Amino acid sequence: MILADPLFAWNPLTLTVVGVISLAVLVRSTFGFGDALVAMPLLLLVMRVHETAVALVALVSLVTAAVIFGMDRRRLDLAPGTLVLVGSALPGLCCGLWFLDYVTAPVLKTVLGGTVAVVGLLGAITDPRRWRIPPRTVGLFGLLAGFLGGAFNVHGPPLVVLGTAREWSPGCFRATMQAYFLVAGVFLVGGHALAGRYDAGLLWQGALCLPAVVLATWGGRLLHQRLPVERFRLAVYLVLLLLGLVLVLQSVRGQ
Repeated sequence: MILADPLFAWNPLTLTVVGVISLAVLVRSTFGFGDALVAMPLLLLVMRVHETAVALVALVSLVTAAVIFGMDRRRLDLAPGTLVLVGSALPGLCCGLWFLDYVTAPVLKTVLGGTVAVVGLLGAITDPRRWRIPPRTVGLFGLLAGFLGGAFNVHGPPLVVLGTAREWSPGCFRATMQAYFLVAGVFLVGGHALAGRYDAGLLWQGALCLPAVVLATWGGRLLHQRLPVERFRLAVYLVLLLLGLVLVLQSVRGQ
């Protein structure tokens, strides 16, 4: 595995990985989610080991959540039920990490991509605020988000559906997502570490991404502040639709 040797730190592969991470973090900082949806299909083009890509994105996602919290800590606006959402995600994370050892990349891309694309399409052509989601179902959304995060590093779609249906403002949406990612990220990175997925080379690779994470987070913060509420919601679902289609097409081409 090329990433396992720090001597190859600045080869073309590393530059590609840093570029992908920069784009992913820019999307995450702008919309509050989407870094894994951007990074995973692109990283799987250059990193053959799915578990390695998942572990790297999980590490970067945790750092990104910490950076965003550090920038926005004075104006956090968390949604009601955030503690329930985060708490219910933890057993889902455990199940997802276990499932990661049994899923193949083609199955991952097809199932996940199809699901994400359908959610994105429905959100783009209908009004998600009319979707009736009772408050007592918040835990189910957290459980599903945790499972998808543990298995595929993609927590976002269930949280997007919940947030838009409950009419979270862009600021509330972004803050709640980062609270979730910060807590879930600690457990997720810990799970990958216990599974032995972090070696010296992969940790070094993550360290090389740090400057790009900070710059992309700052740039996404500026973009976020300039997005009107309605355009923000539409953009979120269009991002889901596009990235879901990318995953499906990538799976078809791979097969």
